[in-house]
Amino acid sequence: MPSQSGDFATPEQIIDDLWAPRATQVLLTAVELGLFSHLAAGARSAAQVAAAADCDPRATARVLDALTALGYLDPDDGGGYELTAVSRRFLVQDSPSYLGDMCRETRLLWDSWSRLTEVVRSGEPVARWEEEADGRENFPQLVSAWFPMSFGAARAAVAALPESTLAGVDRVLDVAAGSGAWSLAFALARPEVRVTTVDHPEVTEVTRTFTRSFGVADRYEHLTGDIRRVPFGEDYDLVTLGYIVHTEGPEWGRHLIERAYAALRPGGTLLIGDMIPDDDRSGPDIPLVFAATDLLLFSRDGDVFTMSDYRRWLTDAGFREVTTYDVLAPSPLLVATK
Repeated sequence: MPSQSGDFATPEQIIDDLWAPRATQVLLTAVELGLFSHLAAGARSAAQVAAAADCDPRATARVLDALTALGYLDPDDGGGYELTAVSRRFLVQDSPSYLGDMCRETRLLWDSWSRLTEVVRSGEPVARWEEEADGRENFPQLVSAWFPMSFGAARAAVAALPESTLAGVDRVLDVAAGSGAWSLAFALARPEVRVTTVDHPEVTEVTRTFTRSFGVADRYEHLTGDIRRVPFGEDYDLVTLGYIVHTEGPEWGRHLIERAYAALRPGGTLLIGDMIPDDDRSGPDIPLVFAATDLLLFSRDGDVFTMSDYRRWLTDAGFREVTTYDVLAPSPLLVATK
């Protein structure tokens, strides 16, 4: 974020942050009404888009104008609207890279964010999704929403790992598998890979859906239950902990790393993807804002942990080598060798 001081300070940053939810709401409404998809199907004017979406023409025009100002649409020569490259790729429903599930996640959490003040006063979350039934009911939507980010980071990990390491990956344990994004990247890269997943039964149904859609379901087996209690087994070549340590908190997070170590064969690899702030916790903003909102609201002990924290926990668990990889994700990936 920009730094301002002294006589040069302006309220620009404050105004931008206060206005940001309005822009988010415009985007969510456009996705929920399928406006980008209607434009992709050939609608051009506000009246055409409104008719296709069964919406009010005047209100639709205002939303389309706002989307243009936000950079999601371009004006065309006839007074209508055109998709930008970003909106065509990520906001049209039949695009392989569609981020509609991520938009639905934002809608799912929207009302809860307004309760942050009471959570900061009390120190108690509004729900404990790692423990309670309401969390397990919402997790299937959440893990689908996180698939694009997780899958992109996992594919980057496959590309970054040394060939000698990748060639030794046949048995994979995907802990808190969610959509299966982290293991799918390896299963698609190597036909020899066989995967064991661990997650709640409700979430495992989502995993099965994704593995079927990628044509690798026959190479997966699933352990269902609480990841804190389900036995993992042993002699895996690779264990993935994708966006789960932050939910578990420091005690259970360390324990999860210790269990991953025990599940690996000698020379096996642990891959961790998570939200990781700088060691002085002054940035980047995404991990720290995530910790101050979602993790305070929905977990008792959840937090984001620094690279120094992870290195210490990995070393204490017995890992002998820790490497980081900068990829297109909120934070670098951690790779540790047993």
